[in-house]
Amino acid sequence: MVSRSAPVVALVSVSLTAFLFLGCATVQPQQDFQRAAQLITERTGVEDVYDPDAEELIEAKLDELLAGGLTVDEAVRAALLNNRSFQSMFQTIGASRADVVQSGLLTNPSVSLLAQFPEGGGRSKIEIGFGQELVDLWQIPVRRKIANAQLDQAVLDVTRHAVDLAADVKIKCYQFLAARRAEETGRKSVELFERSLELANRRFEAGEVGQVDVDLIRSEVMQVKLQLLSLERERRLAAAALARVLGLSRAGKPWALEDSLPEPQALSDDSTLLTTAMTRRIDARLAESRVRGAEEELTLEVLKVLPSLDVGALLERPDNRALPGRKVLADTARASLRNGRLTAPDIQTRAERNLERRQIIDSLLGPSITFTLPIWDQNQAQIAKARFNVLQKRKDYEDLLDTVAHEVQQSAAIARIAGAQVRYYAEQVLPLAEKNVETAKRLYEAGEQGILVVIESQELLIQQRRLYEEAIRDCAVAIAELERAVGGRPDTPPRAEPVGPSASVMLPEGQ
Repeated sequence: MVSRSAPVVALVSVSLTAFLFLGCATVQPQQDFQRAAQLITERTGVEDVYDPDAEELIEAKLDELLAGGLTVDEAVRAALLNNRSFQSMFQTIGASRADVVQSGLLTNPSVSLLAQFPEGGGRSKIEIGFGQELVDLWQIPVRRKIANAQLDQAVLDVTRHAVDLAADVKIKCYQFLAARRAEETGRKSVELFERSLELANRRFEAGEVGQVDVDLIRSEVMQVKLQLLSLERERRLAAAALARVLGLSRAGKPWALEDSLPEPQALSDDSTLLTTAMTRRIDARLAESRVRGAEEELTLEVLKVLPSLDVGALLERPDNRALPGRKVLADTARASLRNGRLTAPDIQTRAERNLERRQIIDSLLGPSITFTLPIWDQNQAQIAKARFNVLQKRKDYEDLLDTVAHEVQQSAAIARIAGAQVRYYAEQVLPLAEKNVETAKRLYEAGEQGILVVIESQELLIQQRRLYEEAIRDCAVAIAELERAVGGRPDTPPRAEPVGPSASVMLPEGQ
């Protein structure tokens, strides 16, 4: 004999089973973090980047890098470990993984309970309903594709941010090294005019020139000293900017940058660089992924034409009126009058009572289905919107390809011209300017020329040196920008040879 509570037990069992099954879903983004780290290594050449699961090791790794001074490549590694903005980007990967998990979950089933109590007493009416949304069966695969596409976009976005950060660090390093070199060149300029001042003083003491020559040279010494203070300010500002991208602005740790600016290098032709950029640029892959995601969104909107289909079971226990109470004396009197003698009232046997109970419908159980009729709203507007979004993402992708081509061509042109300028200054302009200064000094010392010739030749030399330093800086920055434009560090980067003396500085906090 089947128990009358069996339908209720079945409904509860199904609910608990579904709850336990769905409760097993967990968010574990570790593999996604590793995938991002691998892409970053491929694009930047840095093998040890930030790992949210090993954050306690960052301090020790950073101290190891700072010990003994940083090269430019080590500065990039330090930034990819310690830059807070970059670290925060990794959390978007975890959030996207959570969206993937959520996209594969069924909608929670619904349970309804209705109780109605008879006014005159008796058994109450109870209805228990259980329903499960079925549109998930054909929407979940599409939702998972969309969520996985967004996860891929998060991983690619973190990688793109890493490439940009690596380029920014290199640019900040080169700007700092250039500022340091400019400061050293400024000191040489001060020494140059001080030697000229000594020469003018000797000739003044010998009675060969007047006080005007000495005062003119002294004015130039003051001017170059003021320029040296400005160069020191630029060096400190460059150091502060570098510390910011390294995440060391608040660290309170002294650090040193010991490296040299790269020499101009031979570049591939524009078509080769453009081909490399098209295959390596992360933002191009991002744009392509957004197109695919928009197409899946369109598919999902089409599937939403039937927005709701709920299938379940309904259990109903009908109400029963209470049996009226028996009046034994009255029933005995009526039976006695009917039979003409004292007669006991009729009493049902147990078998008769059981037969009567079996004839009562105790509960009703059956399937239920509820769905929304797509009569007025067939999701036409959202489908059209999704279709326009697909077209927009495709145009964005095409526009990005044009932007990539422009950035590669622009960066390559700047790098080539800057390299040519560096070579021209080093091979022709500076040697001639230095020769002119020596000639002017010799002629002045021999009394064949006035002090203005010496001043003009030295000012020209200082100007040419400054332009030379700017060309070296622009060339190094252009190389970093070109690296960014082609999508990261080449697989076999050329060796950077030093240009001039190495720049090294120990900085306390905030300097």
